[in-house]
Amino acid sequence: MFKEKHFTGLIYIIPMVFIILTASIITFIHIEKANSKFETDYNKLKEDFLDKEEQRIFTIVESVNSYIKFKKASSLNVIKDNVKSKIDFANRILNRLYNQDKLLQSSIQIELLKSLSQIKSNDNGKYFVYTYKDNTKFLELSYDRDLGDPIYTNKDYLKKFNGLMKKKSEGFILYTSNESNSSTEDNFRVSYIKDFPKLNIVVGYSIDLKEYISIAKNEVKKRLDLMSINDNGYIFTLDNDLRILQHSRKDTYTNRSFLLYEKNKEVIESISEFIKKSKVGLSNEKYKFIWKKIDNNSYKLYILNYVKHWDWLISVAVNIDNINENIEKIIGVDKQKTEQSIKETIKIVLIFLIIALIISYFVSLKLNQLFNRHKLRIENQKNALKNINATLEFKVEEKTKELEELNDKLKNRFKEEVKKNRKKDQLLYSQSKMASMGEMIGNIAHQWRQPLSTISTIASGNSLKMEFDILEKNDLKKDFSKIVDTTKHLSDTIEDFRNFFNENKTIEEFDLTDLLEKNLSLISASMKNSYITIVENYNSVRIKAIKNELLQATLNILNNARDALLDIDEAKRFIVIDIYSDDTYAYISIKDSAGGIPDNIKDDIFKAHFTTKGEKSGTGIGLYMTKQIVEKHSNGILTVENEEFVLEEQVYKGANFKISLPL
Repeated sequence: MFKEKHFTGLIYIIPMVFIILTASIITFIHIEKANSKFETDYNKLKEDFLDKEEQRIFTIVESVNSYIKFKKASSLNVIKDNVKSKIDFANRILNRLYNQDKLLQSSIQIELLKSLSQIKSNDNGKYFVYTYKDNTKFLELSYDRDLGDPIYTNKDYLKKFNGLMKKKSEGFILYTSNESNSSTEDNFRVSYIKDFPKLNIVVGYSIDLKEYISIAKNEVKKRLDLMSINDNGYIFTLDNDLRILQHSRKDTYTNRSFLLYEKNKEVIESISEFIKKSKVGLSNEKYKFIWKKIDNNSYKLYILNYVKHWDWLISVAVNIDNINENIEKIIGVDKQKTEQSIKETIKIVLIFLIIALIISYFVSLKLNQLFNRHKLRIENQKNALKNINATLEFKVEEKTKELEELNDKLKNRFKEEVKKNRKKDQLLYSQSKMASMGEMIGNIAHQWRQPLSTISTIASGNSLKMEFDILEKNDLKKDFSKIVDTTKHLSDTIEDFRNFFNENKTIEEFDLTDLLEKNLSLISASMKNSYITIVENYNSVRIKAIKNELLQATLNILNNARDALLDIDEAKRFIVIDIYSDDTYAYISIKDSAGGIPDNIKDDIFKAHFTTKGEKSGTGIGLYMTKQIVEKHSNGILTVENEEFVLEEQVYKGANFKISLPL
């Protein structure tokens, strides 16, 4: 258990501990934030440093790419100038031959071929001459090698030749040779053709690019070997098989596989993938950047450039070492400022801690004094409470006895009130029964009036027949039989009314259809005399309940409907009875065409002694007892709503009493 003497010590200890913890947490958070900011700045500088290195090397790659483009373009221009000069020479010969009128066209062709065949060229090129008739300058594909020149079997050449001849009379054609399917420039040829329409002759000169391209490639390799990056960088060139074609650092690497020097699988896969896509034109990248992490302080950067038509992959590789040292040189001042800020924070926290502890001590001292005074005051109050407690115990005992006596009186009174309520309910039920008996006596009179009239008519008729001596035995026999049937009907009616007044409270299973038919048999004469039409829509539904009570309940609703219908036109008096069910409840719906119940009294019609018929005509307990029977005795629900319904193509409105009984 906690002792009071410990509380005095806690007054001093708890504030001090709280102050120390708070100061420590604040200091820790400040240091963590400073370190986190320093780490973020460090990583940002590292990224910037690597981006700058990437940009610097990218500039070198761009210059290499520009040089290759220049070299390819200049080599191709030299070749074109050379080829065109050959055709210009042939043009001069043709003009000279054409000016000699004595020569025929065939002779000009022979002389031209003689002159051209005598020309010796160091570029391995050759002339070709094509004659045509009727301005038909176009060539057709031929597989006859006897024609003397393979251009007739080169689809690429023929297509470009015919395309040029459609638009111009002379020009260059760049095409691939038949001997290779490769797309490299080594397998290309350049031709220059010129049309001489006066002689129907096309003269051309064709030369392989292989030698020129080879010279250009060697010059590019030498240029790459001379290019300087820094001590940690170099330039190398690979072919499609990753064979080293050029290396700016070590000539011994040349013609060896790149796989011997680079063991990183991810780097090799990236390079191979870039070559495959670039070769078929599927790569979206002009340059490929590959970062290879050596350790946290060192990286290696590859920048790849694929040279199409040469099938070269030129790469600049740079080792970026001592990244941390370079960054620390940049952020060294910031790091010192951060460390100085942390030291100053610790000093301020220590000063605050000392001042706070001193203040806490004096505050705790004051609290201890207040606690002792309060403790003394409590002791005095405790003694006073002991005296008051002794007095209160005596008073509590007295009041307890009084409450027990009052409780006994309330129990007895409650029992008396329960008895009174039971007597009241019994009286209301008896009154309802008596009211129903009154209704039944009226119904008996209606039910008996016609049979008694029938018996009286038969007796009077037979008496007259006897006076006039016209009574026959067969007629008398028929009349006696009819009297017997009528008296039996009277007996059955008495039996039905006797069963209605039976006090049987037994729960039994019965069909709701039988219940409603029994009801209607009791009041059918009254309904006919009131010119009320009953519409029956029955479905067979069996339930378990007190049959006589439900009989009385439905009879009350039917009598109320009859009384309401007496106030309207005889031709519009209808009562519609529906019996149906769902999975949970059985339903009895009794609706009339009397116009409905006014909204201002609809909530009061189920209250005891509430009536709209006046004190002489109604007791106000019929519907009250009906609701009691349905909801309390049968665990059902009784509701009433004003509804419109269609009958015989006419719209009627009235009250719909709906009884819901559990299945």
